[in-house]
Amino acid sequence: MKNWIKIAGFTATAAVSMLIFQDHASAHGYISKPASRVYLANQGVNTGVGSAQWEPQSIEAPKGFPEAGPLDGQIAGGGKYNLLDEQTQNRWSKVDIQSGKTTIEWTLTAPHKTSSWSYYITKNGWDPNKPLTRDQLQLITKIQADGTAPASKTSQEITIPVDHTGYHVILGVWEIADTGNAFYQVIDANISGGNTVPDTEAPTKPAQLKTTAQTYNSVSLNWQASTDNKGVASYEIYRDGIFIGESATPSYQDTNLAENTSYTYTVRAKDFTGNRSEWSDSVQAKTAVKPATDTEKPSTPKMLMTHAQSANTIDLCWQAATDNIGVAYYEIYRDGIKVKTQTSTMFQDINLNSDTTYNYLVYAVDTSGNRSDASNLLTAKTKPAEVIPTGTWSSIRIYTVGDTVTYENKQYRAKWWTLGNKPSDSDAWEQIGGSVPDWNSTKAYNGGDKVIYNGKTYQAKWWIRGEQPDSSAVWVLVK
Repeated sequence: MKNWIKIAGFTATAAVSMLIFQDHASAHGYISKPASRVYLANQGVNTGVGSAQWEPQSIEAPKGFPEAGPLDGQIAGGGKYNLLDEQTQNRWSKVDIQSGKTTIEWTLTAPHKTSSWSYYITKNGWDPNKPLTRDQLQLITKIQADGTAPASKTSQEITIPVDHTGYHVILGVWEIADTGNAFYQVIDANISGGNTVPDTEAPTKPAQLKTTAQTYNSVSLNWQASTDNKGVASYEIYRDGIFIGESATPSYQDTNLAENTSYTYTVRAKDFTGNRSEWSDSVQAKTAVKPATDTEKPSTPKMLMTHAQSANTIDLCWQAATDNIGVAYYEIYRDGIKVKTQTSTMFQDINLNSDTTYNYLVYAVDTSGNRSDASNLLTAKTKPAEVIPTGTWSSIRIYTVGDTVTYENKQYRAKWWTLGNKPSDSDAWEQIGGSVPDWNSTKAYNGGDKVIYNGKTYQAKWWIRGEQPDSSAVWVLVK
């Protein structure tokens, strides 16, 4: 089979730049397997994507796709990274996958409470030389979540239609429960229905391994990223010949070390099928002596920003502080009052008033109690409260079996517990009263259900989803 991956160089300068951007990126997840368009750019395979190369987790846009979300022609870049929206037959490197069951893995750099995961694929006959639009996509599956925050490595199984072969784009949408946003990722896939040539090519050797910082109990490392014909999945880090961890990026911080002690590190790259590179050259590092008295304050937390707001929440993030001994925690202040002490560099302020402005500062405190200077002052405003007429469906309300709502001038009744599922598109709702509903390719129908398709009425013989009434034996033409 033709090798679709084009190998591109990845300089040491670029690797350093990636570390800088990742410290303060304002978004939080990307598809790592099969490698998405932007993740291949992060790995140096796709080129010419601008700052998206350093921020594969940053493709964030309003949720509610396909009714809402990024505009047509801006789906791949989330309306934020226009270079990712370039679309031709040969613009992007492809990953080989087979039709049928496929596992999608997300790497979440900051897991959020989740409402759903949705996956779409371009329809047969789509034009790969035109911008990606909604009408070119069909829904593969939608997976409802329970509203909790998933693990940093999260996988779902989808089914690639058996009639889809050749180049197709797969769109994954991670919809957040507690903000108005979602994360968008596209995969450029070369789909095969039969045998594919196995990937036996190993990544290139990680180069220029070096230490970037040492404290009395930690060592920070970075190196020049490897390249691979299919994309680099991760790096394995060894200390004194013993495996200590993996990293998706060409950097790693080894912690909880002994003071005044020498260590030797090596790294190797691994691709998505498990092929491993040669070992990097080794590098030695020695931790510092722990000071008897620590009077040095941490560095100032930088780039305090908000990345999401609702009517009663504001989400904050900032660039981590550093310290000669170690940062113990951060203090978050709202309008001059401390509201939280925590170790992470992300915070969601809750139970706020709607349509109200708040001021935030963050301080870093080290293990000896030394306090940093204040971060930049951030002013943020919550959104106005949503006013929902009684009986009108709302995406933020929970409905249980038997509840009735109005949506787009039609009446619907809930068949089971549901939150955020549009009545016109979800199996959780059934239309009641009024005219026969139009056929919807994403909804399931039971025996006896009637729909309108191309001006004609059809009735289902038994359960069915996705098959057009005028071309399926499960549908009977009524009139």
